[in-house]
Amino acid sequence: MTRRLSSLLVPLLAIFLLAQPVVAQEEGNWDKQFQAQISEWIQAIAKRDKQFQQWQDGSTQIQTLGANQHQWLVSITKSGKQVGYMVIGETPDPKQQSRFVLLEYGVGEFILFDDAFAPVEVSAEPVYDGFASHWLVAYEQTNRMVNAKTGEAYPAMFAPGASVINKLPADSLVTLDEQLTQTRVLEQTTQDPFDQISWMHQLHDNSTITWNQLWQQPESHVRVTLTVPLHHDQVLAPFVVGSLHLWNDQHPYIGVWDEGLRFVPYSYAKEVGQFHINERSSPAG
Repeated sequence: MTRRLSSLLVPLLAIFLLAQPVVAQEEGNWDKQFQAQISEWIQAIAKRDKQFQQWQDGSTQIQTLGANQHQWLVSITKSGKQVGYMVIGETPDPKQQSRFVLLEYGVGEFILFDDAFAPVEVSAEPVYDGFASHWLVAYEQTNRMVNAKTGEAYPAMFAPGASVINKLPADSLVTLDEQLTQTRVLEQTTQDPFDQISWMHQLHDNSTITWNQLWQQPESHVRVTLTVPLHHDQVLAPFVVGSLHLWNDQHPYIGVWDEGLRFVPYSYAKEVGQFHINERSSPAG
């Protein structure tokens, strides 16, 4: 029996050794593809929207988000200063031309999962889910959530809801070789949704505002607000819509003011939230 096992060991070892170059080559191709996609999207956004000009010639750092989620945070810095971020996902669908999808991107010094706001606990796990993104901190008898954009700790009774952005179909997201073809600016500077609160009177209005309606809104005459209930409706998060992006004339993304300008797919925003269009209040005189 010992001799037989020894005879089997040689071919098995040979198969293992032959497989190693194949695995290394696949990993090298994956990394090359990933880095090329990052560079392509950075250039596409910076070239078309002047709000992202600082992205050009910036440096990137990559962080894996969560366990087995196939999501990565790409932080972009220039001259030692944070200037923006992207969240990239990988689709498991082999029929897709590209394995990578653009889940979110933003401009400004405050990114998602910033180390400056990260919980000190080593057990804190970054969980990405669009506006509901958070660190999940495990304690002995419970878990606590910490907001991934602001570092705010939620009360102990809060629990994450079912993920939405991770279940979006890949054909509703930006993928390989797409270009940012059209942009619109509705609010040039950061805005506080509580400066004008007309949207509060529309919270129970179930009417749907389409992408075309958003695109046709006249700048400076109206304010567009997106309200998003989070964590089993324990939190209502309002955001002022600042900009609109259209990729390849078919994939819309919404930019909201949230400690910087933050873009998410329109397909995601309409799924989790509600848009409100209100006449801009006249300044008090």
